[in-house]
Amino acid sequence: MTLIAMAFIAGTMAQTRAVRVESPIVTEKDFVWYTEQKEAWKAQTQKDPTNETAWLNYYNAARYMAWSHQEDSTARQVVREMEAAIPDTYTFNYCAYRESASGKGYGNPKTYAEAALTKLPDDLQFFDYDQWVCYLAMQGDEERMKPMAKRYFDSGIYSEAVLRYSYNELRGMDEGGIYIGNGDATIIPKWLIQEGMNMHKDKTIICASFLVLKEYREWLFKKLGIDLPTLKEPQSAEDYDDNEVTLINAIIGKYGSKVYFSPLNSYNVNNYWKNDLYNEGLLLKYSAKSYDNLAVKRRNVEERYMMEYLLVSFRPDWTAGQRLSANYAVLLGDLLPYYKKHDQKRYDWLMRLLVSGITNTSFDEEKKQEYLNLLMD
Repeated sequence: MTLIAMAFIAGTMAQTRAVRVESPIVTEKDFVWYTEQKEAWKAQTQKDPTNETAWLNYYNAARYMAWSHQEDSTARQVVREMEAAIPDTYTFNYCAYRESASGKGYGNPKTYAEAALTKLPDDLQFFDYDQWVCYLAMQGDEERMKPMAKRYFDSGIYSEAVLRYSYNELRGMDEGGIYIGNGDATIIPKWLIQEGMNMHKDKTIICASFLVLKEYREWLFKKLGIDLPTLKEPQSAEDYDDNEVTLINAIIGKYGSKVYFSPLNSYNVNNYWKNDLYNEGLLLKYSAKSYDNLAVKRRNVEERYMMEYLLVSFRPDWTAGQRLSANYAVLLGDLLPYYKKHDQKRYDWLMRLLVSGITNTSFDEEKKQEYLNLLMD
């Protein structure tokens, strides 16, 4: 790169206005945007080293840069700078927890988390709620997690579209069902529905990635009334995967067809049981015996799922909410040929819902067309 080009880029970045950095779940940006915001917020911290808002945005921008460049260690460096400037603050402990919990070797995660929780601000934001609901769940600390989840729901911050999608997933499950999933936008909204709406509390929500944690395993298996199986002492990624399979198999061994897997899980989570997973709409149900799952899927669509919210969007929604709204087409589009043959009125109804779930997003036209193509005969 020439010196002239480098000078131009530096000048452009220096002129960038500092904008609050949201989670990619809320608003996803590209690597260049996060890089520019990192520099813009860094400048703010240099002007006022005690500005916790500037430090938080500086850290978030650096952290999300690594989503595209995994080798990037800028976020860890930001935490070091923060420790020198605002060591005894909520923001430092919050960011240090996030960095240490990501396996980057920045101290003991629990130490930072508990320090942050003693300094909670009165006005919690998305990042605060999201982080601490998950942390308390990982610890198996329902006494603190449940009121935090209710407070999160009551705040009105959470995406309505994401909540509605999770609500429909839960409505499709049998009473006493066990849900196994991964990811903030699939796990957290179910806790919010249970604690904030006081609904579907008979279901157990399991985050598969939390199973690596001793505290979580012990809490979960006690709650489910299952003896913990013997696990390997992990020496490799494969050992962790094997332990996860052992744990989930123990759950299936007791609960059988009450166990459901999210189709949004990674291949590694669902693959071991793929021959025994049956699509019932938004979820995959475990069953050792084959059955007419398409009849159950039609029942869910016709009687249980509440999808009319897809028809009209009154406000911009999170990136995750838009993706989930479009995902109805991915998971339910295969019912259209059946309805076209047997029930034209139901076909028209479902087609309208699925098309609206796509067209009401802010996706570009090419992306929308990719989803719409799934609905073509």
